[in-house]
Amino acid sequence: MDKQDRALREAEKLIGRFAWVIEQWLREDPVAEATDGELTRPQWEALRYVGQHDPAYVGQLSSGLGISPPAATKAIDRLHAKGLVDRREDPQDRRQHLLTVTEDGLRHLDAVSGRQAERLSGVLGRLDPGDRRALLKGLRAFLTSAYGQDHPLVERSCERCGVGCFEACVVNQAHVALYGTPVARV
Repeated sequence: MDKQDRALREAEKLIGRFAWVIEQWLREDPVAEATDGELTRPQWEALRYVGQHDPAYVGQLSSGLGISPPAATKAIDRLHAKGLVDRREDPQDRRQHLLTVTEDGLRHLDAVSGRQAERLSGVLGRLDPGDRRALLKGLRAFLTSAYGQDHPLVERSCERCGVGCFEACVVNQAHVALYGTPVARV
């Protein structure tokens, strides 16, 4: 077995272990932990989307999360009933409703983000700074290569997270490299 074959086998094993660890973390569901079971993961994703696009419209939510308009409406109804999202008539178009996150909704978003950051910083904090930089550089390079090989991954993995991270987003950068245009903002 030559050196390249050994490197490929090691990469397969490491990527498999990495994927397994991430899968285990996702099973623990920081959303349920941080919100005391008040929010499901889909509800949190809808709340996060509204928070990133505040104010947002139901149609944007539907398109951004890749869910049907009735499913988006149902998610907003539930979040509104829990006092996490406000909806008000758009003064420009009374058929539309503007969605904004309430103070309670922001507390939930912060709690989940804090829980996720806590877990990740615990791992990254154990790495020396050079290894952290190398990990981030390697992850970016891996994703860029994967997007270059499997073009549909670019659209499927885009979270439509808004302008906050748009320019630095590896998904957007891959879209520009492949298609010459940025990801469409929803």
